[in-house]
Amino acid sequence: MKLSGRLTGGISRWLSARSVTDDPLGSAVAVEPPVATYDQIRPYLIGAGDGLNKGLGWLVSASAMASATIVVVLMVLVTADVTGRYVFNNPVPMTYEVGAFMLVFVVFLGMAYTQRMGSHIRVEFLTLRMTPKVRASFNLLAYTLGILLYGAIFYQGFRWAYDGFQIGEYVAGLVNIPKWPSMFVVPFGALLLCFQFFADWLRHAGELVAMFRGESRTSQ
Repeated sequence: MKLSGRLTGGISRWLSARSVTDDPLGSAVAVEPPVATYDQIRPYLIGAGDGLNKGLGWLVSASAMASATIVVVLMVLVTADVTGRYVFNNPVPMTYEVGAFMLVFVVFLGMAYTQRMGSHIRVEFLTLRMTPKVRASFNLLAYTLGILLYGAIFYQGFRWAYDGFQIGEYVAGLVNIPKWPSMFVVPFGALLLCFQFFADWLRHAGELVAMFRGESRTSQ
C-alpha cells in the first residue's frame, strides 16, 4: 500500500509539473515565433537586396555607359552616311550592317541599368487600384517571371553565341564582321538583368514581410 501510494503520488506530481511547464511553452510556440521570424527575415532580405544592388552598381553603370557611348557612335555614323549619300553622293560603306550590329549592344547593355532606375515601361491601370500588399505580391511575381525568362535567354543565348564563335559566323560585306561579339552580349545583358531583378526581388520581399508583420501584430 505504501509503495502504491508513493507511486501514485509521484505520477500525479509529474503530470502536474508537466502541465505547468507545457502551457507557457505551448503559448510561446503559438504566439512568439511569427513576430520573431518576421523580425529576422525582413532585415536579412532588405540587407541582401541592398548589398547585391550595391555590388552590381559599378558593372551596371559601366554597361550603361558603354551603351550610351555606342549610341553616340551610331548617331555620328548614321549622320555621316546620310550626309554623304544626299550631299556628296558618297555614302559611308556598311552603315546598315554596322548599325544593326551596334543596336544589339545598345539594347542589352542598357537593360539592367534601366531596371535599376525603375524606368522600364509599366502599365499601372490595375496595380494602382490594388492594396499595397497585393501590389507588392504582383511585383514579386513580375520579378520572378523576369528572372525565369531572362535566365532562359541567358542559357540559350550563351549556347547560340558559343556555337557561332566556334564556326566563325560573320556578317558578309565590304569587310567581314564577326558576329560573336554581338551574340555574346545577349547572354551577358540577360544575366546582368537577372541579377538586378533578384536584387529588387529581395528588397520587395522584405517590404512584403513588413506588411505581414504589421498585420500579425494588429491581429494580436
